[in-house]
Amino acid sequence: MKKEKFLEIVRSKAKATLTAEDEAFFGAIGDAVEQAFQNDAVERQKQIDSVLEKLGTIEEGKTAAQIIRSLTEKVVALEEKSKRNLSEGERNILRKKLEEKKEDILGVIRRQKTTPWSLEFRMKRAASAMMTTATVVTGAVASDSTNVFDDVDIEFIRYPKNFILDAVSSRQVSRVPESWKWKEQVTSGDGVPAVVAEGNAKPLVDYKFEWKYAYRKKYAGRIEMTEETEIDFEQLVLDIINMFEAEVLRVYNAGVLADIIAWAPTYAGTALDATIVKPSIMNVVNAGKLQLARNEYMGDTLVINPADYAETQNMQNINGDPIFIPDSVLFPGLSLFVTNNITAGTILLGEGSIVKEQHGSFILRSGTYGNQFIENEKTIIGEIFSILKLTTESKKGWVKLDVATVKAALQKLPSN
Repeated sequence: MKKEKFLEIVRSKAKATLTAEDEAFFGAIGDAVEQAFQNDAVERQKQIDSVLEKLGTIEEGKTAAQIIRSLTEKVVALEEKSKRNLSEGERNILRKKLEEKKEDILGVIRRQKTTPWSLEFRMKRAASAMMTTATVVTGAVASDSTNVFDDVDIEFIRYPKNFILDAVSSRQVSRVPESWKWKEQVTSGDGVPAVVAEGNAKPLVDYKFEWKYAYRKKYAGRIEMTEETEIDFEQLVLDIINMFEAEVLRVYNAGVLADIIAWAPTYAGTALDATIVKPSIMNVVNAGKLQLARNEYMGDTLVINPADYAETQNMQNINGDPIFIPDSVLFPGLSLFVTNNITAGTILLGEGSIVKEQHGSFILRSGTYGNQFIENEKTIIGEIFSILKLTTESKKGWVKLDVATVKAALQKLPSN
C-alpha cells in the first residue's frame, strides 16, 4: 500500500483536520506499511520460483494441483489393475501346503523351532486343454426356453484310487535323485556256521555283496488351449487343470505298479499244491501267502482286478444259494487294492515295506512354442519325477499269481 493512499484513508476517517505533526506521524506509518508489503511480495515470489523450479515446466492452461491430481488418479488406476485375487483352486493348493508345514509354523510361533524350514509352492495358475471356445461348447443344444437351471457341477470319469501312497514305502522329497545306489547281499555265499568239535577248524563263512542301481523316471504330459477359452470359461479351465494333474498322477501310479508286477516272481509251488478239491481265488491267495512265508516274508498287500474280485463276492453252495464272506475273512491281514491297472486273471501279493519309492511334488508350467504366441495360444506342461528301489534279493517278498495256473496246481487229483 502506497504512503499517499494510506494518508488519504486516514484523512477521510479523521473527525478534525490533521495538523502538520499528525501528517508526519501517519506518513511514517504509511512508509512502514508500504515497505512491509514490498518485502512480503519479494519473499513470496522467491518461494513460488523455488516450487516452479522443482516442478519443472507446467502444461499451459493447467495448474500444478490439477497435474498432481491427475497423476494420483493414474497411480490408483494402475494399482487396481495389478490386483488379482487367488482363485478357489489356488487357495486350496496354498491351504494344503500350509497344512503340511503346520508343525513348523507353530514351532516358530511358540519359539520352539530354530532349524531352517521352507514352504515350496511351485504351482502356477494356468489353464487347460488344446481347445477353442467352440470346442468347449461342442454338443450344446440351442434352447429358447427361459426356464433353465444352469448346473455348474461337472461330471468326471471315475478312476481307481492311488496305489502308491498306501501300498508301498513311499515318500516325497524336494529333489528326486537321478539314480539310487545300494549294496545288496548276493545269495551265493560260502560256508555256514556249524557245531564244531574241540580242536577242529571252524567253517569259513564268506558273505558277498554287490552294488545295485535304480534310475529316475519322469511321468509327464501337456495340454494346450486358446486365451479366449480361459477368458470365457475360467472355472471350467481350473477344473480341467485339476483333471490334467490327476491324470498325470494316475499314469505315475500305474507306471509304478507295472514295474512292481514285472519285477515280482511267479508262483513256484507250495505244500498246498494238489490238496484242494475245488480251488477258489481265496485258495490262490493263501498259496501265495504260504510262498512268501517260506521265504521269511509276510504278505500284507493284495492287488486284484475287479473281475477277479467279483468272483470272490459271488460264491454259492451246492444248492446254488449265495454265500457272502466279508473281505476281512476272505483276505485276513491284507490291504486290498481293486484296480484295472492289473490284468484280469493275475493277482499281486507282497510285503509293502520292501518296495521303496521317492517322488517329487507335481510340477505345472505354462508357456508358448512355435506360433502359439501370435496365435493367442498357450501350452501347459505337468510332470512328476519318481525313482523306485526294487531289490533283487527282496523280490522273494512278492509273488505274481496267475489265477488259472495256481488253481491247476492246487487242484487235488482224483484217487484211483
